[in-house]
Amino acid sequence: MESVLPFLIEKNQIDYLGQIYPDGKCHPWGIPEIGENASLWNAMAKDDLVLGCRDASIVSAAYVWMKIRSPELGARLWSGGVGEPFSLICFTDEPQWGDVPIVEQMTGYLDRDCRGFTRLAPEKRDNILRDYGSFETFVRLCLRFDFPFSFRHSE
Repeated sequence: MESVLPFLIEKNQIDYLGQIYPDGKCHPWGIPEIGENASLWNAMAKDDLVLGCRDASIVSAAYVWMKIRSPELGARLWSGGVGEPFSLICFTDEPQWGDVPIVEQMTGYLDRDCRGFTRLAPEKRDNILRDYGSFETFVRLCLRFDFPFSFRHSE
């Protein structure tokens, strides 16, 4: 977190990061400000569930705690990149990691064609909350492979 603090301008951001990351280990997730990324990032709010997707699979999930736009911080955190810096940054809880294929039964909750860093559409979010009661339950079941055997291995 020490490498992040010099890039924060607002005192309330510094204080908030200290509260949410008391051990000093933060979890930033950045995307470049290109294409539709800006509208995706602008739509994100505190406590949104964001997913990392690759090859029609969920590879990570985390909750947004704070977001900032900082090309300088993006360049510092993800140096050596080619192209635009990852200037649209979300600070999240500790991500859950997995590699869960998005099967047909999950399309009410997730889009099969999701790629990269994505936010759940409102109707998908509502389906998860209705059927699972919370994002926490959904994430635990998806990323820890706790689905019933028949559900996990069906296409």
